[in-house]
Amino acid sequence: MRYPPNLRLRVEREQRKWSRSYMAEKLNLGDPKTIGRWERGIALPSPHFRRKLCELFALSAEELGLASPGVATSEAPPSHPALPIAQPQAMQKESPEKEGKRWHVPYRRNPFFTGRQDVLASLHTVFFSERLTTLSYIQALSGLGGIGKTHIAIEYAYRFDAQYSGIYWVQADTRDDLISSCTGLLDFLGHSLRGHQKDEDPLRVFSYWLSRHTRWLLIIDNIEDLTLLQHVLPTDCQGHVLLTTRIQSTGSFARCLPLDKMTDSEGALFLLRRVKRLEPDATLVQSSPADQFLGQKLSSLLGGLPLALDQAGAYIEEAGCSISDYLQRYTHQRASLLDRRGMVGKDHPRSVATTFSLAYTQVRQKLPLAADLLCLCAFLAADGIPEELFLHHTAHPYGTENTSGRSSFLTDLYQFDQAIAVLRNFSLVQRQPEMRTISLHRLVQVILQERMSEQEQAKWYQSVVHLLNAAFPAVANGTGTGIWESCERLLPHVMTCATSLPTLLQDLQLAELLLKAADYLDQQSQYERAKSLYQQALQIQVQGVGLEHPAVGSLQSKLAYLYRLLGDYKQAEHLFQSAEHLLEQAWGPGHPEVAFPLEGLAMVYYEQGKYDLALPLQQRALQIREQAWGSEHPDVALSLNRLGNVYMEQGKYDLAEQVYQRALQIREQIGEPMHFRIVGSLNNLGYLYREQGKYEQAEALCQRAVRLAEQVLGANHPDVAVALETLAGLYRDWGKYEQAELLYQRAYDLFEQALGPEHHAGAYPLHGLALLYQEQGKYEQAETLFQRALLIRKQCLDQNHPEIAQVLYDLARLYKLQGKKSEASSLAERSLQIRMQLLGSAHPKTVASHAFLAQLEEA
Repeated sequence: MRYPPNLRLRVEREQRKWSRSYMAEKLNLGDPKTIGRWERGIALPSPHFRRKLCELFALSAEELGLASPGVATSEAPPSHPALPIAQPQAMQKESPEKEGKRWHVPYRRNPFFTGRQDVLASLHTVFFSERLTTLSYIQALSGLGGIGKTHIAIEYAYRFDAQYSGIYWVQADTRDDLISSCTGLLDFLGHSLRGHQKDEDPLRVFSYWLSRHTRWLLIIDNIEDLTLLQHVLPTDCQGHVLLTTRIQSTGSFARCLPLDKMTDSEGALFLLRRVKRLEPDATLVQSSPADQFLGQKLSSLLGGLPLALDQAGAYIEEAGCSISDYLQRYTHQRASLLDRRGMVGKDHPRSVATTFSLAYTQVRQKLPLAADLLCLCAFLAADGIPEELFLHHTAHPYGTENTSGRSSFLTDLYQFDQAIAVLRNFSLVQRQPEMRTISLHRLVQVILQERMSEQEQAKWYQSVVHLLNAAFPAVANGTGTGIWESCERLLPHVMTCATSLPTLLQDLQLAELLLKAADYLDQQSQYERAKSLYQQALQIQVQGVGLEHPAVGSLQSKLAYLYRLLGDYKQAEHLFQSAEHLLEQAWGPGHPEVAFPLEGLAMVYYEQGKYDLALPLQQRALQIREQAWGSEHPDVALSLNRLGNVYMEQGKYDLAEQVYQRALQIREQIGEPMHFRIVGSLNNLGYLYREQGKYEQAEALCQRAVRLAEQVLGANHPDVAVALETLAGLYRDWGKYEQAELLYQRAYDLFEQALGPEHHAGAYPLHGLALLYQEQGKYEQAETLFQRALLIRKQCLDQNHPEIAQVLYDLARLYKLQGKKSEASSLAERSLQIRMQLLGSAHPKTVASHAFLAQLEEA
């Protein structure tokens, strides 16, 4: 005898991520297959095992679907009599009506049906809940075309057919389709229209028939006009109604279950079953690692869309190729593959390309504005598209502006809402109101782009660039967090533009956009990403305005600045020199723009220990800015600070103190706008006094820097951590280890909270704390922190960066103290190599590395 499949037992097991083997062990069952037989309805657990199952899950027998056969449970609606037990499986599938059941489902069960267990369980639970409301006996599966709505409805019908006296399927793409389906269904039910008046409405007749019967399931497939339900469903509904629709807003008509794409694992499992690499009841872990990887890769590429995966599976099966072959073909022929449905049944004869193209055509006919909005979204990242992007007063798509120069594309939120409503009716976009973003499936983007001519693509792309450029704010040092949030929301879409349509490299507006995004990434210390955008913007600028344009020189300076930060001094030096020459040719040697590459070149030499080369360049940059803007300009203060850094390294403490104090005086005179910069001046002056052993004076300045940073930026701002780290270093040198440790830890916590645990800024307090523990003899703790700091810097910086050399050097000294001579020698040699390459043999740090290696060899 066969019983109904125990879906609840299976769902509860899978939700806990328990395997059948694990359950068998917990229940002292000899064979895990017994649990599979319980779940599939081949057998029922004995009373002993029912009790043990209830104890294991901490649920009642009814909650686990373990009530004895023939006994009505809470799963059945209270207004219905007890539902019959399922008949043998072989008798259910093709013609259940032979057993007294009326069955009118025009589709076979999908042998490859995968996942969606939560959706099926939710449908069943709500349908058979004790509280019957309109929203419990009418439910809707909503989602994009090809997301699997029809197949879920088919699976539900087959899986739970034993709990209904009849299951009926009608098609409702249009009113005529619904009338035709209801007419045919009435004939099937032996309720012909011949006995009614000629003008009798078949929908009303069918509604009357439903009102006279109970315990039925009516599936209304692909309904787009929900008002048709009023003509079909009786007021007193004695059955269940399952809708499939693209409409996301079902209002009071039905409870809506929006369907999402398959996960990569679900998609891979479905695909491997579809191409016969796995049996229909096999799990993903039963496939080879290579198949799992390729299946998940293809699922991700196709956005987890079941229809697209089915098409891919059909192609692979029919062509006899491999999944790897299909991935290669998709790279070059995605339009053809997405348009090829293959030899399929009637459940979804249209291809992905046809399905989405028809939806787009319908949207265009209904509201052209909505279609335009969708086209813009096709050239952005698929997720997290900010709504504010479309509400700026910017050029209309295709560059058409009205007479006032203001946008005629979207003028207000109401207009935007109307466009979104139309797109949501076709499930072409999803809206996240809390985040004020929209998203769409990546294959919708692919199909829209593939159906456009190159000229159309270029026009839409330029419109997107225009919108992004208008919305993306310019950033500068000290920019507020509100600006950062706006940049972060827009950044993924800028990156999408940066990687598409290379034929538009001469679009200067794109260069401007990339430059702003790169400035933001630079401020966030994401140097590699910023470098990539600067390089691309520079390439566009060169193609657009020529090598001799001053804009090219300014951009070269910014790119050179990043190369310097990443330790690539050779490339930085070349670009700064090129920028200096270009800007001098364009503006003259005394122009303030020339000061930037001069100062950058000075910093390159400074960091390599070439102080004699750095000093005249820094002095000249200061002189240019004083002549151009006067002696009290904030950029003069910046140059003074950098000049003081050179004096510091040369040991000219008196000169360093003079320029540091002058820079601080300028910034304090300017007042509030320069509060952020005042912190830097205080830190520099405090560091100078620390190096001179003037700890009390240094402490006063560093403490003031911390207070001011907290006041101006907030206690949790990462720049507060910079001031904390400086004060911690002072206390370490002063021997106040307890205070230093607390400050280092707080600085690291701030960096980690604001920037993440892998950000290179966090390496500074970790390095300082490691030195502190080393001085205290806590060698194991020190080693751990040195290793963490080294790992972070290797992940974020060039492998030959001087900061990496410093950690290697300090870690080598620790290993010497621990008696690990071999490890110490290896790290010291690597540190010396980096310093020789970057700083030269005469640099004090290179000399120190040489001396340390000599000590190790003598030991």
